[in-house]
Amino acid sequence: MGLALPGQAVSNAELCETLDTTPEWIEEKTGILERRFLVGDETITELAIQAAEKAVRHAGIDARDIDVLVVASSTPEWIMPSMGVIVAERLGIETPRIVDMTQHACASAVYAIHTASCLLQEPDSQNALVVCAEGASRVTDPLDRTVRIFFGDAAGATVLTRMEGAGGLLSYDLGNAYSPAVSLAGPSQLNHARNTPGGEAPSPYLQMNGRVVWQEATTRLPKSVSETLAAAGVEASEVNGFAFHQANVRLLHHIVRTMGLDREKVAITADVLGNTGAASPMTALWRLAIDGRAKAGDLIALGAIGAGFLWGSLCFQLPNDIKAEE
Repeated sequence: MGLALPGQAVSNAELCETLDTTPEWIEEKTGILERRFLVGDETITELAIQAAEKAVRHAGIDARDIDVLVVASSTPEWIMPSMGVIVAERLGIETPRIVDMTQHACASAVYAIHTASCLLQEPDSQNALVVCAEGASRVTDPLDRTVRIFFGDAAGATVLTRMEGAGGLLSYDLGNAYSPAVSLAGPSQLNHARNTPGGEAPSPYLQMNGRVVWQEATTRLPKSVSETLAAAGVEASEVNGFAFHQANVRLLHHIVRTMGLDREKVAITADVLGNTGAASPMTALWRLAIDGRAKAGDLIALGAIGAGFLWGSLCFQLPNDIKAEE
């Protein structure tokens, strides 16, 4: 695995310099203490490349050994050209199997890994690189305390390898239900409204109905994870580590209580990284690896839910230790 973060940590106190709230209120409502923001000429594309380079290095392979590349981001600098093609060009990846995911939001890691695993079923495919990167700080209104406080920027990447025999990806669950509760207008919508006489342009910033998000996340995600574990024939108590979407710490604690999980097995990164969107479950998986909870033979459950809504979960039995670095 590889993780890449912007250099600037932003505390609750710093956020409150422009938001009408207090550090104590943010911590109480979210459990988030700080997050990382891109600054200056930093880009999410560069973070994606850094995370990808680390993952490939830890996998002990060369970039030319990558047969599948899946890159996920709902906040890319460019709709075109493809971030996947940019990452491939920068790393020297030569595969034609490049997939960009831009509308799966916080569920991206699940869908990206599932897509990569499907493409690895092709006879001549051996290694897949999955990169999830998000620059949410650049699509949230600096004056909106109901949204700005949750999000941070990060990129996470992992290399998957085709294997024979038992283990690997044991089961998965995917689901969706339309909802406008979380929305982000695209260039087409913004330009159309701007160029239409009398038209009212939508906000260029991320919009979120927190109550709906809470209800969907606390209902859909536990059910999805439970169904995935049942399909794998695994009890929750047998799982060594849970890598969940890091919406906020309070929500994670609620899910832990709802599912009766051992809190020590559930990775938490939201306290210092916030909600990093597509990268969010990757940061949790990275945390499990750093904490020694992602060893050969371990059972790992990864789950996420994102705007739309889309949700899903995966259950792995690791054939090898997940390698990562602080």
